[in-house]
Amino acid sequence: MQQTAMLIFLLLYRGLMGLLGLILLFLLSAFVGSSLTVNSSYAQAKRQGNEVEIFVTSNGVHTSLVLPVSTPYIDWREKLPLHQFAQVDSSYRYLAFGWGDRRFFMQTPEWSDLKPGVALQAAFWPTPTAMHVRYIRSRLIPNRQQQPILVSPEEYRRLIQFIEASFVQQDTVYAHIPESGYTKYDTFYEAHGKYYLLKNCNNWVNEGLKSMGHKAAWWAPLPFSVMRHLR
Repeated sequence: MQQTAMLIFLLLYRGLMGLLGLILLFLLSAFVGSSLTVNSSYAQAKRQGNEVEIFVTSNGVHTSLVLPVSTPYIDWREKLPLHQFAQVDSSYRYLAFGWGDRRFFMQTPEWSDLKPGVALQAAFWPTPTAMHVRYIRSRLIPNRQQQPILVSPEEYRRLIQFIEASFVQQDTVYAHIPESGYTKYDTFYEAHGKYYLLKNCNNWVNEGLKSMGHKAAWWAPLPFSVMRHLR
């Protein structure tokens, strides 16, 4: 009996040490990957009247891209119609885009709803994805977690192409997931790509920055990996 208990203890101990080792390796890789800069010579657009102000936001776990609803380059309401949002009208000026694991999004409206099985599957197994879209009434207040960026028209067009390519399109609009969303101001759409630990929501935002030529991390699995290049 004692030998069996000792064997179980040793197996649990080795498993725990192995898990801690993987976590430390991931954190070290995230630090190194975020320290390697892409587009290091990038210069932010100067105010000339035709630039577009966007935001990159972080809640400490998840980063998002926040874009104006309407510009001369796109009116997002044509693809994200207001009637798909319970309580949004034409006065809303910005949209937040966040790409991620579909099941995690659907089953975790609050962090208290997080189930270990959902989190583990999202982290270690390539899973279907969704796009979380939220209308925002007014301009965000710049701070450490809400970083504004001025981009040129050409840079913004490239970012639009990147975001549009992430959506599954149905006829002339994006494929809406009915009765989804956490509030009256947000909802979800089907997205392209598979989600897993090495290709997650923060990497998606980082790839969006890369797509328009902005300074970004080589690899950005954590929020700080994205935000450190914007401050």
